[in-house]
Amino acid sequence: MMIKEPIKQVLIATRGAWDRPEMRPAVRENFRKVLKCRTPELGSEVYASETGQKLVHHTCKSRACPSCGHRNTTLWQREQWASLPDILYSGVVFTMHNVLWPIFRENRHLLNDLSALGAAVLQQWARENARVEIFVMVVPHTFGRHLNFNPHLHIMVSAGGMRESESLEKIAISS
Repeated sequence: MMIKEPIKQVLIATRGAWDRPEMRPAVRENFRKVLKCRTPELGSEVYASETGQKLVHHTCKSRACPSCGHRNTTLWQREQWASLPDILYSGVVFTMHNVLWPIFRENRHLLNDLSALGAAVLQQWARENARVEIFVMVVPHTFGRHLNFNPHLHIMVSAGGMRESESLEKIAISS
């Protein structure tokens, strides 16, 4: 059987590198799910009419899967945008020196604190420099564009803030 999806070809070709006991169980589990996505292994539904029938294989629902993960990300984004105030935002990325990466790789529980720390830094900066409270939304990432372990934060910050008078005031975000 010819496998058409490039990600499945890559996972099969590199299985020896990722399907090992020392690899994080979550990684192994998600890669295995991707390999089974839209195959009979996950089950199927049969849709039939008087003129024909169609077999539809179930999806893996893994966030590592290009199709399932993309769909879930798109749905999550829509939910977030629907709940956000209709104001201007700026994007900020916080990263750390690669010397610290091994510490976070071996102590993954520390990653939980990064989002709160990033938000707190921006909130404190806005309070001290503009005397406003800003809206901050943090999305932590643990891998970089080259699929290397690279913990960093993508942060969306309101381009304005609330003063004690509760009126929206524009603040200039500059470095």
